[in-house]
Amino acid sequence: MSAITFDPESSWQSSFTFNHVKCLIVCRGPIRLETMNIFKELGATYGMLLSEKDSIIFPQTLAPELRAIRNRRKQVHHVPDYMGTTKEERVERIEQIIDICHENGYTHLFAGYGFMAEDAEFVQRIENAEISFIGPNSKVIQQAGSKDEAKQLARSLNVPVTPGEDRIDALTLLRKAGKAPDTYFQKIIKNHKLSLPENWQSEELIDQAVTILQASYAKQIDLFTIEELQQETVRQVESIWLENPGKRIRLKHVGGGGGRGQRVVTSVEEIAEAVMSVLIESKAAGEGDNKNFLIELNIENTRHNEIQLLGNGKWCIELGGRDCSLQMHEQKLLEVSLTEEMLEAAAREYESAGKTPQAKVLRSDAKMLSSMCKEAEEFGKALNLDSVSTFECIVEGEKHFFMEVNTRIQVEHRVTEMAYQLQFSNPDNPEDTFVVNSLVAAMLLINCYGEKLSRPKRLPRFVSGVEARLNTTNPALKPHAGGVLRAWSAATENEIRDDQGIGISNPDTGLLQPYNLAGAYDSNVALSITHGISRRESFEKLTEILRCMEVRGHDLHLNVDFHYGLLHWLLGNDPMLKPNTRFVSSYLALAGKLKNFCDQINLDLAWKIQRDQVQKNYGSDGLQIYDQKITLILRPLKKLLNKTHLLMGWLSFQKSKNLHSKLSTFQNPVQTLADLYHFLRLEQHSGVPPSEQIWSNDQKLLETASAFYSELKTRFGKTDLLWRELREILSAEKPPAKFKLGKNLKLWDGISAAHKGHQMSMELLQLPSILAKKAGYYDFRGNNTLEVKIPKEFQDPESNSELIAKLAPPPSAKSNEILAWTGGTFYSRETPEAGEYVREGQHVEEGDVLGLLEVMKMFNQIRAEFPGTIRKICIDAGTGKIVARSQVLFQIDPDIPPVSETEEELFKRQQEQTISLMQSIIPAN
Repeated sequence: MSAITFDPESSWQSSFTFNHVKCLIVCRGPIRLETMNIFKELGATYGMLLSEKDSIIFPQTLAPELRAIRNRRKQVHHVPDYMGTTKEERVERIEQIIDICHENGYTHLFAGYGFMAEDAEFVQRIENAEISFIGPNSKVIQQAGSKDEAKQLARSLNVPVTPGEDRIDALTLLRKAGKAPDTYFQKIIKNHKLSLPENWQSEELIDQAVTILQASYAKQIDLFTIEELQQETVRQVESIWLENPGKRIRLKHVGGGGGRGQRVVTSVEEIAEAVMSVLIESKAAGEGDNKNFLIELNIENTRHNEIQLLGNGKWCIELGGRDCSLQMHEQKLLEVSLTEEMLEAAAREYESAGKTPQAKVLRSDAKMLSSMCKEAEEFGKALNLDSVSTFECIVEGEKHFFMEVNTRIQVEHRVTEMAYQLQFSNPDNPEDTFVVNSLVAAMLLINCYGEKLSRPKRLPRFVSGVEARLNTTNPALKPHAGGVLRAWSAATENEIRDDQGIGISNPDTGLLQPYNLAGAYDSNVALSITHGISRRESFEKLTEILRCMEVRGHDLHLNVDFHYGLLHWLLGNDPMLKPNTRFVSSYLALAGKLKNFCDQINLDLAWKIQRDQVQKNYGSDGLQIYDQKITLILRPLKKLLNKTHLLMGWLSFQKSKNLHSKLSTFQNPVQTLADLYHFLRLEQHSGVPPSEQIWSNDQKLLETASAFYSELKTRFGKTDLLWRELREILSAEKPPAKFKLGKNLKLWDGISAAHKGHQMSMELLQLPSILAKKAGYYDFRGNNTLEVKIPKEFQDPESNSELIAKLAPPPSAKSNEILAWTGGTFYSRETPEAGEYVREGQHVEEGDVLGLLEVMKMFNQIRAEFPGTIRKICIDAGTGKIVARSQVLFQIDPDIPPVSETEEELFKRQQEQTISLMQSIIPAN
């Protein structure tokens, strides 16, 4: 589908050309190659920045987009980093970018969804340099992109906002000013030679403080210390807790984004550390940085909805919503379109199926969505929005609260593109129209011709869109750096895949170039997008896309299995369910508990237990049949129990087919086994080694069994015969009258024997559902209000963290070592000016912070896993040093020597659990 569909016969449409555009793309990630392709299609030329981390610091990390560039010498511009790590580096980078534009004749600049895209100072500098910024102008970004100013504007428009405090920096300054703020303000203005507007003293005191702080930020001067900011934050949070006891509080930097620069606190003791983390992640811990952040009541049972906006400075149009509630660590994972058309269609479908409560909920949601869309449009008009932006809300029940505006293109923008197109009309001839299918193309169109364009018409495209973020994370969804991607199957027919160019093959060899996911930037590797006539169909398409996706590499962790399992869980319950933002944490905790039970089972031992029973019941003839099936049964079961996310999806898939945990009751186990091979993509298919598909002898056994039962149904004259009915017939001593055997009455004995042979060993297929029942899997489900019923044991954040950790155990270490759990950059101090966290010879308690590990722009604290004395710090990294997964960071002499489980003890424990479990399948005689 073209980004913009122009009619060459229309002179009006032919006037929209882009060959005058030469754009410098200063972002990275999937948006970069998408933009390059769209600009090329529209006739615009472009160049890109290339950082050292995307080229020379790590091996095999050369930006894959370079494969799509013909003239690298002219189109690729090298910089140390895309934005710099300090205030000084950031200013230097802006100047360097401006110089690159002027020296190379760039007329435009595009910043995608990186931090630069919402930096009002950066955009203003670009504008002042007479370079056209493709995105909202600096005034829009200043007013809406700054979270505190955006909330103030929302209040003025009577839009409900999240309760909390927006101006902690101003309150800190007022606290420091004491009882004579006027005198204090005059003093610091004089001392620092701050430039203020003439009427600044006519404002309220809090507004005066804000004005003074803005002037100090402009001169890169701090008017208070971080310690003073931390102390004032404690006071404000305690004040909120007086009115809202027991509630969690969120700290969120005004310039943060993408999940970075925010923390949630539950106690006073956590506040100081959380403030520092917010500032560091937002790169606001330096002198003169804007240190303001929001303090918000963390509304727990919330969903994250957002409205897509587009404007030209005079008109503004909303393009429906997206539900982004499925997230972890403040990072979105699965995003779905949210439109009134889809909700109404789903409501009608539920009513037809007799599901009145669900239909009522969906109609209520459609009404609330309509309100959010109207508020978003009014907000955009008040801003004079002249490009794209996103109006973000949190939703609790039937209430919604404005959260923030992202004044940039979003990662999930293609979800909206699946739902709607934009039709622009000739003001002089309404029949003369063209259609825009791409929001990036719309940004360029409005940048170049915004004044000529009247408000477009929104056209429904597909009913539903969905996007999965494919991230380099381990099974616990923690960032995993250092894996090397070597092979990736091509996108299928229904998939749009934005993969940064990783999937571009070498034209000489036809092979992919190995790509090191080093962790220098965020964890997102690619986006997989599809659509459907309903949310169910879009989910079904995406599950098939993920089922067929083949990714290979070294030490490679992508969250493909997580998405595949989650989508099946949603399909097995209800695709219109409304999980909240804490759902994924609870879902992972359930998966962790399930894995814990799976780890206690020894499938080889389970096979032997049943083998002994077969020998006892059927002798050597039975064993001959049974032993043929060992790989047919155990290969898929071992894979399923070894990959918990696949198991989570399989259980839901089977539940939806059987409506019960006992598989043998409603479906022929032979069909269940065939479904399992398909689910795991172990059925026979070309281009893969034998280890990744069913073996030929097992295929023959499965086909023979399937053909046998199919033939029986035909003989009975009822091809839709239910399994329980067929099983009752086959359990009888005599055949039914309608089953004609002719003179060969012994045939029935042969049929009965064949049936027993085909079913032999199939009992083991009950193991997954039995384990699921023990873990409480079936208590984790949706209800008639389309909310997810989460058992109480999976609602506690602390216990959830312990269960989630079981999904990705840390690398094996000696009892006195602390290892890096993934690759990244290690820091031994909180800031360059701060002291070391620990020193050799220092005693630490369990949980003490030893250092920081930066992985994909997120700072993770490394804590002592046991009390002891630091014997050796293995890395001297005050300013940061790249480390590999499993690298030794500290050697600690533990206070109490740990006791680890031996292999013999592990086997004995597995033996006890396996024998106990098998008794529910094969009761002792």
